[in-house]
Amino acid sequence: MRQEAIDTPPYASEQGGVPNTSARLHMWRRVSQGSFLLLLVFVPMLGLFRVDVATGAFVIGSYQIWFSDFSIVIGFWVFVASALILTYSYLGAVFCGWLCPQGFLSELGTNLMRRLLGRRADLGVDGSAVKVAERKKGIGNWIKLGAAFLGGSMLMALIPLLYFYPAPVVWHFVTLTPDPRMPLSIYWIYFVFVVVLLIDAALIRHLMCRYFCIYRIWQHSFKTSQTLRIGYDASRSDDCIKCGYCLSACAVDLDPRDTELYSGCTACGECIVACDRLHERKGSAGLLSFVFPEGKKGSSNMATIFGRMRGVLPAMAVGAALFVFGLVHYEPYHMSVGNIGGVGTSLNTYVVHMANKRYRPADLHIEVNGLPQPGYALERREVRFDSAGMQDVQLHLNRDILGTGLHRFSVRVWSADGWSQVFPVLYYAVGDG
Repeated sequence: MRQEAIDTPPYASEQGGVPNTSARLHMWRRVSQGSFLLLLVFVPMLGLFRVDVATGAFVIGSYQIWFSDFSIVIGFWVFVASALILTYSYLGAVFCGWLCPQGFLSELGTNLMRRLLGRRADLGVDGSAVKVAERKKGIGNWIKLGAAFLGGSMLMALIPLLYFYPAPVVWHFVTLTPDPRMPLSIYWIYFVFVVVLLIDAALIRHLMCRYFCIYRIWQHSFKTSQTLRIGYDASRSDDCIKCGYCLSACAVDLDPRDTELYSGCTACGECIVACDRLHERKGSAGLLSFVFPEGKKGSSNMATIFGRMRGVLPAMAVGAALFVFGLVHYEPYHMSVGNIGGVGTSLNTYVVHMANKRYRPADLHIEVNGLPQPGYALERREVRFDSAGMQDVQLHLNRDILGTGLHRFSVRVWSADGWSQVFPVLYYAVGDG
C-alpha cells in the first residue's frame, strides 16, 4: 500500500524556489518529452514520413515506398529493431519515462486531476476509487476537468491526422475552410482519435504502461541485471523510515527502493527528485539514483554492454546498408500490362498500367515492339503526371490484321530521366472455327 507523501512540492528548494540539482533532472525530462512530441509533429509536416491514404503507400521524403521496395522496407525495420534491442538492454525503460507521449500525457492528466480534485485524487493502477478532497467536491471542478480532458484530446488528435493527410488539408480541417482534397473519412478518423485519447487520458493512463504496452513486453526479452535502473543505498536505510516520499512520487505505484528486474518502473526519475529534495533540507544526499549494476563474477558493466553491441551493431549495419541500397536503386516508376478483352473476339484490349511514385511532375512514354503498326492502336503514347499517382492507357489489338496464332510482343515505358521498363506479352488469337 502506498504511504502518504509529505505535503510539500518536491521540485523547489528553500532558496526562493530555485531548482536543485535533481529538480533540473525533472526539468530536462519535461524538455525531452516536449521535444519528442514536437518531433512527432514536424516529421510529417516536413515530409520525412507519412502515409498516403489515397494509395495506401508509405511516404519518405518525396518517395512512395511500396512493399515491392524490399530493400528499403526490410532495411528500415532491421535497423529499428536492432536499435530498440540495444536500447532495451542498455537503457531499459528510459524511453518510457523520458520520451513516450503516452507517459507524458498520463502524467499531465494525473497532475491536472490532483490540482482540481486534491492531491490524493488519482486513478491508481490498483483500481482504487478516486479520493476527492472535501474542499474540491464541487461540480465546477469536475466540469473543468472534463473540459480540459476533452480539449486536450481534441488538440492531440490532430497529430496523427498529420500522418495521413497533408498539413494544408489538416489546417483547412481545423479552420473549417473548404478544400477539395479533404475526404469525408477525415472526420471519422479524427473522431476515433479523439475518443481513444479521451479514454486514455481520463481512465487508462499508466495502466497502459504497466499492463498493455507492447514496448514494455518486448523490453522484458532483452532487459538484464546490468540494465539501467533505480538504485537504492540500503546502507542508509535508517534515513528513510516512515518517509514514503518516493512512493508518492512514483506514477506507477512502485516502491523505488526495490525495482525488480521486470518491474513496471518507467525510469522517469521522479522518485530520485523527491528523495533528493527531502534530504537536501538535512544537508545530505538522497538514497536513490540511476545506476548500471555490475555484472556477475566481477565482470564490468561496460564489458557487458560491448558484448551486446557486438551482436547488435552488425545487424544495425546490415539494416542501414539495405536501406541505403534501396534508396540508391529506387524505382521511381512502375508499369505492368494486363488483358481485359475477351479472348477470341475480333478486338482484344490490354491496359498499360503506370504509376509515378514520386511527388513531382513526370512524363512517361510508351512504345509497342514486335507488332506491325496496323495491328494495334495505342490510346496515347505519352502520359503526364503532375505528382505521384496512377494512370492507365488502353492498347487495342486487331486479330483480323495480326492473324490467328501466337503473337509475342513487348510494351516499353520510359522517361527522360533514364528510367525504362519492358513488359513482355503473349497474345494468342484463335480462328473462327
